[in-house]
Amino acid sequence: MEKSEKREWGIGILRGNLLILIVCRCIWMFSTSIPQPYLSLYIRELGGSSTVIGLVNSLASVAGLFLYPMGGYIADSRGRVRLVGIATFGYALSMLPFAFAQSWEWIAVAAFLQGFLLFYGPVLTAIMGDSMPPGQRGLGFALEVGIPGALGILSPYVGGYLVDAWGIREAMPFLYKVGFGAAVFVAILRLFTLKETMVVATKKVSIRDVPRLLKESYLSVIDTLKWMPKELKSLTYLSVIHAFFISLAGPFWILFFSDGLGLSASQWGLLTLVAGGVRMALAIPAGRLMDRYGRRRLMIPMMILIPLIPLWFIFARGFTDLVILMVLKGTINAFLLPGFMSLVADFTPRERRGRVLAAIGAGRFQLDMRVTRVGGGVLLFIPATIAASVGGALYETNIMFPFFVISAGMILAATLAIIRMREPETIEV
Repeated sequence: MEKSEKREWGIGILRGNLLILIVCRCIWMFSTSIPQPYLSLYIRELGGSSTVIGLVNSLASVAGLFLYPMGGYIADSRGRVRLVGIATFGYALSMLPFAFAQSWEWIAVAAFLQGFLLFYGPVLTAIMGDSMPPGQRGLGFALEVGIPGALGILSPYVGGYLVDAWGIREAMPFLYKVGFGAAVFVAILRLFTLKETMVVATKKVSIRDVPRLLKESYLSVIDTLKWMPKELKSLTYLSVIHAFFISLAGPFWILFFSDGLGLSASQWGLLTLVAGGVRMALAIPAGRLMDRYGRRRLMIPMMILIPLIPLWFIFARGFTDLVILMVLKGTINAFLLPGFMSLVADFTPRERRGRVLAAIGAGRFQLDMRVTRVGGGVLLFIPATIAASVGGALYETNIMFPFFVISAGMILAATLAIIRMREPETIEV
């Protein structure tokens, strides 16, 4: 018992696994995530066109189809922590091709490798869901988003400043090398300090087991879809729509910011800082409000506002317009991100949580203006793959087209949420 109490050191809900995961995410936010918003500019600098940028993001999505189901399956049957620790080490290695890239083809290989290894994302969300009191998941997920956001609030501006000051060919390799070191440290921290939340099978997984596990894991996806209650299926439909339209425009926000508005990387970083600061400031109040009044009641108005964002962005008349826009974006994401993650966890029993999250993603439903992997998920990779390629072709044709399309898509998502999103009658532990 004394040993268990030591492991659960913390304050209030912020203890044990949740505390460790938040510490890891804080490190991640202020290191590994810094270059992500500027990846499209990096690809262009290395000779890639808008179509190539879409292709690179498609490759990352295709790669996820290989191991995502197996990650969720192993997590539910043989435990979560060891899988997360080892996969994080692999992700750290995937940073090196970005750091030493000589052409956009290097980036394509690195993106494929990163997508291949990101299968542990839903497993992390499962550990978080397992480690929170069922009635406080809105607050718990808000803390998981808000605290790292507070400590990493300057990271986008740091990245933009370095890109402007050093040039993208010098800044991006340096940032990816820093990210590699930080990712190795996070992997060690996760592997040796997280506490397992599942009863672990005694039989270990070997290389010879991989073909059988792949077959079983893909069959488990089908079984999971058959099992899903209608409320969880509705969240799945929302996730698929979100994955398609966010992936379609994701790589091109910063390109339009440069091409269409003529603004710099450091200005983009400053705007990202504003959005992150607002989301951070509202994270804990938003989580408490959703735990008290329900997720749906507060999420629906935010989803109705999302279609305005892409249109406001492309027709902005100056930097002040964009600052106001980022305040609105931060407010929307402060509710949507923890709200959606909480609903998925609330509807899903602990013993199925890894497989459900591997199927429909980590539940990170938000308006994302970065090059993004949309939280992963077997059912999300195909729409995300198609969307990234379509987005590149649309941007090549007219730089405004991806933003008109995402606005229409978010109207569809909001309509579906109004009709189908429900609160759970019984919250799963």
